[in-house]
Amino acid sequence: SSRITGCAIVSVVMNNIPALLNHLDANRESPTLSLAYASISDEGIVEVSKFLRDNPFVKYLDLRGNNIQAKGAMALANGIKINRSLRSLNLKWNAIGKDPSGMQALCDVLKSNLTIGHVDLRNNRINNVGAKYLGEMLTANTTITHLDLSWNDLGADGGLALLEGLKHNSTVLDCQLSGSKVGEETMHEVAFLLRRNKASAAYKASPNSTGAQMAAADPKTAALGKAVEKAPGRGNQAPAAETDEEAPPAEEQPLKKGPQAKANWTPKDSSTLMLRLMMKEREQVLPEDKLFYQQIAEHIDKLLLETSKHKQGRVDGEEREKLSTTGFLEREQRYIKEIRQAEEALQRVISEKEFSQKELAAKTVSLNQLNDQSTSEVRESVVSQEKSAAEEQQLRKELRELQVEKNTLQDKLALNVKDLELLEQENDQSTS
Repeated sequence: SSRITGCAIVSVVMNNIPALLNHLDANRESPTLSLAYASISDEGIVEVSKFLRDNPFVKYLDLRGNNIQAKGAMALANGIKINRSLRSLNLKWNAIGKDPSGMQALCDVLKSNLTIGHVDLRNNRINNVGAKYLGEMLTANTTITHLDLSWNDLGADGGLALLEGLKHNSTVLDCQLSGSKVGEETMHEVAFLLRRNKASAAYKASPNSTGAQMAAADPKTAALGKAVEKAPGRGNQAPAAETDEEAPPAEEQPLKKGPQAKANWTPKDSSTLMLRLMMKEREQVLPEDKLFYQQIAEHIDKLLLETSKHKQGRVDGEEREKLSTTGFLEREQRYIKEIRQAEEALQRVISEKEFSQKELAAKTVSLNQLNDQSTSEVRESVVSQEKSAAEEQQLRKELRELQVEKNTLQDKLALNVKDLELLEQENDQSTS
């Protein structure tokens, strides 16, 4: 199955091309592009293909459950052909094999691809024709290590075509065929070839390891090691059970027993054990003996697979923890920055508040002074008005008295004038 790491898997439903383009643009620098169950169909795959052609970052592509058919597979193949960063391709729960032309286009591109190691094609309606293209692809491909073809209708003919490709392939370590109807015998042959490839990979990785040297001392297992070394880049056919040419003598190293052997046991030693079991299986004549060794090899293979899964789970867990810790630290730094900015803003507000309070106090003092001054002036004004009213009343009183005195004087004057006239008349009479 595909290994998806590097960022969180996001499943989105793309109802239209603009939404898909926005999602692609948002994940342009992400190592993982997840469009699982996004209903993008063949039309959206054209945009995904353009994205792959121009993107040097994407490593894990998840397109499961999108009803991709032949047209979409051909468009996707165009993008994979140019891309040089993709490591894992998840296409399960689509319909690529419904029309063989889709499988043909995809397999033609994968023949020369040098980066993709995991391909998941479960539930893709692949038939025996599609299996033939897969077999041809496996003959040429040198990078795919994990291939899942479960729940496809490959049939017996498809199984044989696939088996023929695996015979010429030395890199595939895991090929799932559950529910593919290839037949039990084909399944056993495929399991044998996968064990061969795993052992070959161990020899290539460390030919000088203790386990490899022990196997080299055995002419039967040394033949497989030599066959691997002679393989020119692309895969080779399954090695013969025996060979006329014996390996050069190697120094016998006794098998370690007890705690020390358990402590020093390595994956290379496990691969060497698998090689020797494979040779023993080929030597057996009776079917029940062959079946016995097959069961032992398959059991060990399952144990090694479980160990690998546990190790991978631990690595994935460490990566997730690292990503989570990194995200936590980033959020913590962001929150610290936001808190610092909030504290600075709060200090500014407090300073402005203190300044406003001081200004308010000063204005309050001024207002109180103005109120006191206004009260004093009002009081003085009231006193002045009372004084003016009293003076006015006094003046009116004096004016009335003067008026009375004037009238009195006028009356006296009139009497005096009258008396004077009478005196003048008397004088005039006395004179005449």
